[in-house]
Order: sequence, then C-alpha cells, then structure tokens
Amino acid sequence: MRLPLNENLFFRAGQYIDILLPDGVRRSYSIAVPPDPVSLTHIELHIRHHPGGRFTEQVFSELATRQMLRFEGPYGAFFLREATGKPVILLAGGTGFAPVKAIVEYALQRGSAREFHIYWGGRRRRDLYLADLPYKWAEDHPNVHFVPVLSEPGMDCDWTGRTGWVHQAVVDDFPDLSGYEVYACGAPAMVNAAREDFTGTCGLPPAAFHADAFLTQAETAA
Repeated sequence: MRLPLNENLFFRAGQYIDILLPDGVRRSYSIAVPPDPVSLTHIELHIRHHPGGRFTEQVFSELATRQMLRFEGPYGAFFLREATGKPVILLAGGTGFAPVKAIVEYALQRGSAREFHIYWGGRRRRDLYLADLPYKWAEDHPNVHFVPVLSEPGMDCDWTGRTGWVHQAVVDDFPDLSGYEVYACGAPAMVNAAREDFTGTCGLPPAAFHADAFLTQAETAA
C-alpha cells in the first residue's frame, strides 16, 4: 500500500509508522522505501491480510483510493548503523521484509561496499511476495547475497531451496557472528529465537543485534 505525502517526512531507512484507527487503536507498519528529502512523494507499506483484522480487513476489502488515513511516526531504532562498516545479516520473516528492503535500497543508493546477507523466511513460496527483487540485487551487486527459506513448503511450491527456520539457516551458515551486525524483523517468536541463538551460540555481541518485532491482532489479544 502506498500513502502519498503532503509534506516532507524525515525518517531513517527501516523505521516504522503507526496507523491510527478511529477508535484510537494503533497498527504498526515498517516503511518499505528509503528516505529521500527531495523526491519522495509517497511511503510504501507491506500489509499481510489477516482475516477479521481490524485494519487489514479494511485494507483488502473496504479501503478506497484517496481515502484519508492518519498516521504518526517515524518510530523505532531499526536502522543501519553506518559507522561500524561490519558485514550485515538481514533477517526477515514474512512482511518483515519491508524494512529490509528500505535498508538495502538505501545502502545501494549510497554505494555502500558492505556485505549484506539477506535471509527471508516464509511458510510457503507465496509468502516471499517480492522474491525477484532481492534476487536482482544479488545479481547486480556482488556485495549482496540472498537466501530464501521456507518452513512448510507444499507440493504446490515446487521448492528446491532451503527449508526449516530462517534464523537456523543463518546459524548453519555463520557459526561465528562475532564480527557481524544483525537486523531482524518479523514475528516475536522468530526475533527472540534469533537473538538467543545468535548471541548465545554464535558469539554475536548483544549490542550488534537490532530488531523490530510486531504483533498481529490475534497475538495482541492473546
């Protein structure tokens, strides 16, 4: 979903906004485009349809073009620390790819030579809804690498790639993360498992783990 801007929005690649619903309820979504104070005319959000969801049901069945939405932000500390120069692991689950997209596009626009290793996980192939994009980054930029991972590929997926938990794929490929930075975005269970295994098993300094974990409406109610 693209939201036009009627004034400049100053944010860092990877941060999020809160959509404000009429009853005061908030829904948080990461901005999926990098900042550009000169030419940015809209922000992009990646929204997964949760049947019965207070906001997503509206987006997929009721929201009209040019309908007014209120939001606040930007928020969050999920943005690239440029000063370190360390190679980066970008870990995404589902629509957690949105801030990863913004971070990578921002880095590529600035000509960054840092190594970026993108791990994107989903249950089925359709959950990797923009997979052609990171494949293209990896094809065009030797410092960008992309590993898609499916946890429950079905026969309809025609999948020959990596399977299992996406954070475990990182552990398998990088048993020593002491010299890396990690940026993780997705469901709290994935983010928490990654934090525990990366810092406890792979030697990642806790301060080098950066994360945003978002709850669905069902998880919030629980």
